[in-house]
Amino acid sequence: MDISKEELSYIVDLYQTDSPAQLNCEHTLTLHSEIPSGIAHLLSQAKLTLLAEVAHYQLWFPLELKVNELGTLTPYLNAPEVIDTQGVKRCWRWDNLEIQNHDFKIESISSTGLFLKPLSKKQLRKTSQQLKFILPNKKKISIEIEPVRVSDQGIAAKITQIHQGREQLRAYLFEAHKRKHASLYEYV
Repeated sequence: MDISKEELSYIVDLYQTDSPAQLNCEHTLTLHSEIPSGIAHLLSQAKLTLLAEVAHYQLWFPLELKVNELGTLTPYLNAPEVIDTQGVKRCWRWDNLEIQNHDFKIESISSTGLFLKPLSKKQLRKTSQQLKFILPNKKKISIEIEPVRVSDQGIAAKITQIHQGREQLRAYLFEAHKRKHASLYEYV
């Protein structure tokens, strides 16, 4: 198959590039490979969150930005807060538990509240208290709770402060959610 001179000229013209335009001498181009110290400090102190939506759940990932000594910015995602948006937006609650300390059995837990079954009647208190327990993955948790409802079935309480194990509790709940709803995470 022979190509005519016209066809060859056409093909050459397609792939021929024009010479690049000359830069204006009055303009300079600078490139910084590091983040200015003022901005780096602000970014390292920022409280950012990344939102992902899976079915009727929202996953709120805490995003931490760290700047190394060379000025390189590195993002770190922590375990997300799982929010159930079906009906009322609330933290997803895991109720398939075998968590117990010397005073209570934890029937269900979220990162904002829990339902306790006292192991003795004397533990049925309506006042704030500190609660320590160990998750099934052996992580220690220490929280301050405030009862919102006390009945013969147990105590529904909100978590007012997490003294130890905030990230561990959030990671445990996220892993439990992924196990329970594995089909939602197939393509994630």
